[in-house]
Amino acid sequence: MIRAAVLSDTHGNEYSALRALQAIGDFDAVIHLGDYAADAEAVCEKLGKPLYAVLGNCDFARPPKKNFGYELTVELEGAKLLLIHGHRHYVDTYSTYDARQKALDLGCDALLYGHTHISEVSMKDGILVMNPGSPARPRGGREPSCGLLIIESGKLYPRIITL
Repeated sequence: MIRAAVLSDTHGNEYSALRALQAIGDFDAVIHLGDYAADAEAVCEKLGKPLYAVLGNCDFARPPKKNFGYELTVELEGAKLLLIHGHRHYVDTYSTYDARQKALDLGCDALLYGHTHISEVSMKDGILVMNPGSPARPRGGREPSCGLLIIESGKLYPRIITL
């Protein structure tokens, strides 16, 4: 079993990333879905936790030390996840259709994305779709949030945590 903290859109607010991780409590790894992946990188270095991250449309302003890509497919505990920020897959139109197609083409069990700053957990086209929202700059009248994804023997248990 793995407990993955899921963050996105921290936008240079390392404190909000740390606050989110404290709210999650016990976790084994951090997933950051872009827009200041450097925040998660700094926190993970301090905590000694592994980081799976992708770049967002604002990461050029404060690039992380590691050269993360714009998408990452990772297999954890028997589940295949597609990690993206979403700006290259048009999620800012509040549709995950293109991103879901990419995840389906890759044989993924889940699509994790950010960019909209609006949390979401749903099942679409047979895959889990998760957006943790933003702990720093939520939109759509939402509270600051992050996510927890528990993966056990290929089964996915997502949760949005309001801060």
